[in-house]
Amino acid sequence: MIRTLIVEDVALVRAGLRRLLAEHPDVEVVGEAATVADALAQAAATRPTLAFLDVELPDGTGLALAEALAHPRPAFVFLTAFPDFALPAFGVEAIDYLLKPATAEDVARALDRMRRAQGAHSAKPSKPRHLEIRDGGRTMFVPLDAIERVDAAGHYLCVHALGQVHLLRTPITELVERLGPDFVRVHRSTLIRLDRIAAITDRRNGDGDISLTDGSTVPLSRTFRAELARRLAAAAR
Repeated sequence: MIRTLIVEDVALVRAGLRRLLAEHPDVEVVGEAATVADALAQAAATRPTLAFLDVELPDGTGLALAEALAHPRPAFVFLTAFPDFALPAFGVEAIDYLLKPATAEDVARALDRMRRAQGAHSAKPSKPRHLEIRDGGRTMFVPLDAIERVDAAGHYLCVHALGQVHLLRTPITELVERLGPDFVRVHRSTLIRLDRIAAITDRRNGDGDISLTDGSTVPLSRTFRAELARRLAAAAR
């Protein structure tokens, strides 16, 4: 929901803008103000995510109001009768400015920009593409693409990558989450990359052996067999 504050000293303009915003079901008008002082108070009380700001107000300017609002600030759309106002508006990171009288198309365009901005901010950060491993006073950053498999040795996990073995002390359940969807657990003590599987040899009890592309063989537990089958099927689609 786009929580919107309208700051405009002309009641007729406020009413027109409110009517245009009502056509968008994801917009909620949380307040209206006619002055800078009233806008500051309403913004503090309602915490809008978007503010339509008139440039000229009885007790100041929309630009000054934008700079005075407390963080986190809402996104700004300026309302102005002056076409040359665009540059100063974007100087305070406005997402749009609308010439009065604003039309339905103008408002829809500004809201589309707001929605795109919200989508960008809510996007999940990408996971690191390396595994950080401490070795005494040294920290190594092992690329995930270079990891062939992981198996357990006592209290440690052995990370096999580029012909080397790195020791890591962390639960295997935690590591599989960190490694991401390219890896799958095939035994209580073993993780492998899906695309390193060369062959699977079955045993009578449901367990098996997995041959990897580097020539090594790891055990396949029947406990994890169904998940492996599901992941292989998904990867083949």
